Amino acid sequence: MNDDAEDHEESRDAGASDADGESADPESLAEESPAAAFEQVSELSGTHLRAAEFWEDIVADMEATAEEYEAEGWETLQLHPGDVTPLVPDGEGDDDFGIDVLVPDDEFGELESLLEGGISFDSYEAFRATADSLVLLVVAMEDPDAQLAVLYPAYYDAESAQSMLAAAERAGEMRSYVRTLTNDRIEFTHREPENFARPTATGE
Repeated sequence: MNDDAEDHEESRDAGASDADGESADPESLAEESPAAAFEQVSELSGTHLRAAEFWEDIVADMEATAEEYEAEGWETLQLHPGDVTPLVPDGEGDDDFGIDVLVPDDEFGELESLLEGGISFDSYEAFRATADSLVLLVVAMEDPDAQLAVLYPAYYDAESAQSMLAAAERAGEMRSYVRTLTNDRIEFTHREPENFARPTATGE
């Protein structure tokens, strides 16, 4: 297990966007079908069409991982993103880097309640695989004392995310931003950011 410092932050950033009336918004669709939601938002900036092909498999890996935790007596909360966006620093002084994970309101509320109830995620696991130049992830935030884990799937393009990885290396941490469409946001920081890097061997 890797030590992790968890930073709980709620903010409303500018630039939140709602879906057009012609189709269901990603958040609502994510509650019914994470894979369908992911495909619908594939035209949004930062979302890679290639990832849609593997999304159901990543979600299945998350569910299987949650079952392993539960078999050991842990409680789990699984998050089902409607969109995942790697955040790349715009330039010097830009401190926003990492992986942005858009989740439904109800799942965000459950996570928020855990944090407000004293859960402290001070360790994590990052399970990685690669496919079509993508790094596919299942992240498990852990509170070993409470035996509770929050899991979410994510991904990034190994080529275009180099500046994100470089920023994480400089900072000594990777970051995840779990948020809603209204940009309520919870930030996780992950020590040992190399655990998010592209696997160097076959299957990790």
